[in-house]
Amino acid sequence: MKVFLSLFFIIVSPSLYAWDSNGHKLVAEIAYENLTPNAKKAVLQLLQTPGPWYSHPLSFSNSAAWADWIRPNTSEYNTWHYINLPYCGNDVCLTQTTVSPNVVTAIQLDATILQNKEASAVEQGTALRFYLHWLGDIHQPLHTISYYSSSYPQGDAGGNRYLLQDSTYPNLHAFWDGGCGLWPQNKNLNKREIRALAKEWQALYPPKEFAAALTDKEPLKWAKDSHSLAVEYAYEAASQHSVSLKAQKNAQIVCEKQIVLAGYRLAQNLNAWYSMP
Repeated sequence: MKVFLSLFFIIVSPSLYAWDSNGHKLVAEIAYENLTPNAKKAVLQLLQTPGPWYSHPLSFSNSAAWADWIRPNTSEYNTWHYINLPYCGNDVCLTQTTVSPNVVTAIQLDATILQNKEASAVEQGTALRFYLHWLGDIHQPLHTISYYSSSYPQGDAGGNRYLLQDSTYPNLHAFWDGGCGLWPQNKNLNKREIRALAKEWQALYPPKEFAAALTDKEPLKWAKDSHSLAVEYAYEAASQHSVSLKAQKNAQIVCEKQIVLAGYRLAQNLNAWYSMP
């Protein structure tokens, strides 16, 4: 009965969150620490603008989680959080569906708005809130993949239907949303904890470690890179619907690196657009 209820919840609910709020806030905190003074001033000003589904300004890090918080109010952007690049493993792909709009097209759209000098402050402020979020989403490997097989002829929805033999995480997607156990499940890290982790991980993984990756400007390439990580460190590591301690440790390292890379990429783009006074 417990497995049935878990599967029922996964199928009928839009469980499409990438990272949880902690992951998104970490991406934003890392980005913020790498912004130029002019870029910081510009983005903070845009986040003061009014817009749909928010009545008061949010901090930079909280704004990165906003696109998940508005989901009870609108389903319009549900497919914008992910892209279903197929993974067939050794089985037959019976169906391969890539939904559009998706996280790749969302990033492209909001990047265009943010660089459009004719766009209003409200339009840019809303686009910025979304953009902060999409950059986190596309670096969460389970948001770039859907596993197709005879058991999952319609795909497994980024691991949402791929159940785990685990008392903490019901499925593969939930495991990766929670940073593969890097932080306690259902615990919101406070501002001090977010800052401490952001500094610790930047020291472990400085920008020079991602020198090649940071030259890649195309969101579709980012998605394909995340997809490759999902195949190797998520599905192949959990082939028996369980995750060993060694596989979990490897997955945690991937999560750390992806969050840091997302932060650096976010800062790189915002600096390019807003560093000039």
